[in-house]
Amino acid sequence: CFTRDITDRRQTERRLALQYAVTRILSESADFIESARRILQVTCKRLEWDAGGLWTIDHDAQVLRCVDFYAASTTAVNEFEKLTRTVALKRGEGLPGRIWEKGAPARIDDIAEDPNFPRAAVARQEGINSAFGFPILLGDEVLGVLDFFSMEIRELDDELLQLAASIGGQIGQFTKRKRAEDERAELLERERAARADAEKANRLKDEFLATLSHELRTPLNAVIGWSRMLKSGRLDEDSAAHALEVIERNAWSQKQIIEDILDVSRVITGKLQLNLGPVDLVAVVDAALDAVRPALEAKAINIGTIIDAGLRIVPGDADRLQQVIWNLLSNAAKFTPSEGKVEVRLSHDSAHVQIQVSDSGPGIDPAFLPHVFERFRQADGTITRTHGGLGLGLAIVRHLVELHGGIITAENRADGPGAIFTLKLRLPSGELRPETLAGAITAFKDSEPEPPSLENLRILVVDDERDTLDLVTMDLTQHGASVTGVTSAAEALSALDHSQFDLLISDIAMPETDGYALIRQVRRRESGQEKKLPAVALTAYARVQDRMRAIMAGYNTHVAKPVEANELVTVVASLAGRLGKI
Repeated sequence: CFTRDITDRRQTERRLALQYAVTRILSESADFIESARRILQVTCKRLEWDAGGLWTIDHDAQVLRCVDFYAASTTAVNEFEKLTRTVALKRGEGLPGRIWEKGAPARIDDIAEDPNFPRAAVARQEGINSAFGFPILLGDEVLGVLDFFSMEIRELDDELLQLAASIGGQIGQFTKRKRAEDERAELLERERAARADAEKANRLKDEFLATLSHELRTPLNAVIGWSRMLKSGRLDEDSAAHALEVIERNAWSQKQIIEDILDVSRVITGKLQLNLGPVDLVAVVDAALDAVRPALEAKAINIGTIIDAGLRIVPGDADRLQQVIWNLLSNAAKFTPSEGKVEVRLSHDSAHVQIQVSDSGPGIDPAFLPHVFERFRQADGTITRTHGGLGLGLAIVRHLVELHGGIITAENRADGPGAIFTLKLRLPSGELRPETLAGAITAFKDSEPEPPSLENLRILVVDDERDTLDLVTMDLTQHGASVTGVTSAAEALSALDHSQFDLLISDIAMPETDGYALIRQVRRRESGQEKKLPAVALTAYARVQDRMRAIMAGYNTHVAKPVEANELVTVVASLAGRLGKI
């Protein structure tokens, strides 16, 4: 009796020590697996069991697999451990499977007498006789199983199983708490990342707006300054010609900025569309080179071209492909130093056409390379600030290339300073025959045609901006038209009541009655008449949807401001029947 009391007391002390150790482990561990592994070891040591295993559920295969095994240093169970680490047990199979199925502790007093223990033969061979185990529970969910083995045949008491169930529940609660902590940490990290992204976006927006202000003010300063000089009348003939050249160049620079912003808007809204057809790619490259040549020659930059013989026709949008190549060449001209070199290489194989634009500039910061085609992104440092730009051109290039089903990449030269931009477009299947060149779309004309005559055409022009009205009137008058200019829709309707006109040109954004309402009233007045007054919407609203709205309202065509005189004259002549249809 005295001996039994000592044994009971030692057993109680060991179990209390185990509970304390489990509590300490759970306060120190980082996750479920770490805590379960440490509890596996401490349970074997405190309760004097010879070996044990940690099982987790493979949810895809719906089996239990052993992820850790512990054996006391005095225990030789190598074959049993090897088998345990490789076996997969289904729900209800073996001791771990039974525990998984019932979600409750289980025991085997004598393995030799247990009919459901697949590892029994190896266990007996290595002297293992008794076993017990318990589930790791999170509510009703079994997260895993711990099982333990003894070389002795033990009669296991219910208190041990209750202790085991308690430990399994503690591990489950620990896991629940850790999951909540991890989810909270993940949420905080997502919030931190979102906040960082928002701050970055705001910073980029502020930088972009500051750059936009700079890029708009710079040409505007030149326009205002040289206009003031012209107005003063103190310029000689050569200086006046130079002033006009500067004013025109800077005005077109502002137009390009606006076009880039509109293109980005179309990209973001998914409304940038292609006008597809066969394209003479060599002619497109030549046109882009011609457009950039003054900037290259101003810096004495050597221009090289290498073009594969026989490569002519590709499917695409000629104007947009010229825009792509122009952007790449302009970028090269911007960053290449004086007397440097820019090269365009056009090549192809059976499946692709490749255009490479390389330069001898400083190259691209490797840290910036992954961002070079992103909107509103520019490399840091004085180079970008020195050369200006909005950080839109290459983003537009990438989108246009992708719309063509192609890819574009950027890299630094391996043979020295400079950058290489490589554009690849898929070629259509089938032979590309030279005779198809006659129908190809090119992005330019070899020579500017003589503008058509508007002699004896009576044109009504409506625009509330007096400067624009005077300019359009002057352009049309110089080409022979008889022009009546008015500043409102009401004046236009009054003029139509009292005079006959061959064509109407109207702005859209006007006070009181806009251009849409004006053309609708004109068309209502013509109801039942066979002949309709041809009408042009001349407006700064330049989006695709703006064009469609103008046509739907009743205009025959839409022309975006600013417009070159020859383009407007050609549109007018076409509508008046002096050219082919537009």
